Amino acid sequence: MSPTTRTAKNYSHVKIWLSEVVLSLNELLRWRSELHPDAVALVDEYGDQLTYAELQHQIERCALRWSAVGVTRGDVVGVLDTNSTSFVVHVFGLARLQAIPALLNWRLTPAEHGPLFDLIQPVAIVSGQELIDQLPSNLPPIRIALHTDQECPPTWVPDATEFVDGNLPPPPQPSDVFAIGFSSGTTGRAKGIPLRHEALARSALIDSAENAGMFVGARHIMAAPMFHLAGLSNSLMGLANGAELHLRAGFNPESILKDIEQVGAVYLTAVPAMFHAMVEAVRKRADVPDLSSMREMSYGASPIAPELLREVEDLFPGVRLRQFYGMTEVAGALTTLTPADHEPSSPHRQSAGRVNPGFEVRLVDRQGKDVADGQPGEILAKGPSVLQNYWEDSEATKDAIVDGWFRTGDIAVRSEGYLTIMDRAKDMVVTGGENVYPAEVEAVLYEVPGVVDVAVIGVPDEQFGEKVHAVMVTQPDATVNLEMIMEFCRGRLAGYKLPRSMEVVAELPRNPTGKILKRQLRSRHWEGHTTQV
Repeated sequence: MSPTTRTAKNYSHVKIWLSEVVLSLNELLRWRSELHPDAVALVDEYGDQLTYAELQHQIERCALRWSAVGVTRGDVVGVLDTNSTSFVVHVFGLARLQAIPALLNWRLTPAEHGPLFDLIQPVAIVSGQELIDQLPSNLPPIRIALHTDQECPPTWVPDATEFVDGNLPPPPQPSDVFAIGFSSGTTGRAKGIPLRHEALARSALIDSAENAGMFVGARHIMAAPMFHLAGLSNSLMGLANGAELHLRAGFNPESILKDIEQVGAVYLTAVPAMFHAMVEAVRKRADVPDLSSMREMSYGASPIAPELLREVEDLFPGVRLRQFYGMTEVAGALTTLTPADHEPSSPHRQSAGRVNPGFEVRLVDRQGKDVADGQPGEILAKGPSVLQNYWEDSEATKDAIVDGWFRTGDIAVRSEGYLTIMDRAKDMVVTGGENVYPAEVEAVLYEVPGVVDVAVIGVPDEQFGEKVHAVMVTQPDATVNLEMIMEFCRGRLAGYKLPRSMEVVAELPRNPTGKILKRQLRSRHWEGHTTQV
């Protein structure tokens, strides 16, 4: 048995054991602060730096301040902020008080935030001052502005620094709600998702068990937004392992490359679109950055093109790549594609990996019957971390959970225990009675010379109901036309899967985690039609 195989087997046992761990995130962080009080926990772009002991103290003080203004157990508080020490302190401080922080997307407009406020009914709001204008008009009475050294707008109270005496309630229980996350809204309105302490703690420990970048003092670059599960869960992984998190308010490829060099970062989480931006940034530089410190990188949210994967491996020589497939509703990663599975010789390199411990997965057809290996089916998931109910939305809960199984809405094929994601069920194109999974067509189009990004959608067709339509981003000097595309795809795809129309755009619309907003791409094509797939 090779060392690699032996190590993987041992860690597998560890992951299974960790799937049984039950504790709160506050308890996990307190334990870490006692083990390594002087280790740096957080560094942000506002100049703030906290050790684990200081972070724990700030969390307790923050909880007391919220208690002093009347916030108590079960109250929902909206948190609108970029990645920062104050974001972490307030989220954990509210959780320590057994209140419930709602993690708001700072990219949304006031009009988009309005329905979310109607859903969660916050008793208070905390925001970075530069983001206050992103909020709707129906604000709660308690309003706190973060990391500001200037006069706050009327009715906004600067974040107090003085200690507030008082007694805190008992710490939260593992089964308590840590925060409310929100679905991405790629296929419709966003839904509130209660994220429980034990689910997030369990995921943080399991997902980091084999990660070479998870150790005390390891420097992480965290540019993925923490209001979304990808950023939150990867940050929790780092904190659970005593890492040093360098929080970035947003993603800029040049800045991230510079950060890796200067900080000596060993871990980065990204989405394929971020990888592409970094590769392009290096191409424009006269020198090659020294990225040798990077030990491990994780990615997810969307498929990665084979060519991009090779470019990332060239840019970060020796780095271990790990793909996570998950969603907010399962509080972490449902499957993992390990570094060993990324080897060029691996037959599963383009899959989403194997199911993680603690989860059960079924693939079913439209009638809810299990499909055989090799046949596409919707992923159903079950486990202690899986969604129990949407926030104040019984109808959505009923639609999503059937006989205890959560319907992910994703179509996959299983082979040798590995899942390959085909597409969202709602993104499937039905043309002339045939089912076309866009991801299958996109995988071929990514191989077309000059194509750097692509989305396949269904658009109206008088003869077949729908036709396959390709939306592509190309290199500036590339010449791509429909005849070329169809010729390239012939022999690689069945005739009914070939793109029948195409367009070239400057960029594809994406949500904050990098998922392509196909609903947005389809909408103008289906305007005026009675049916939209």
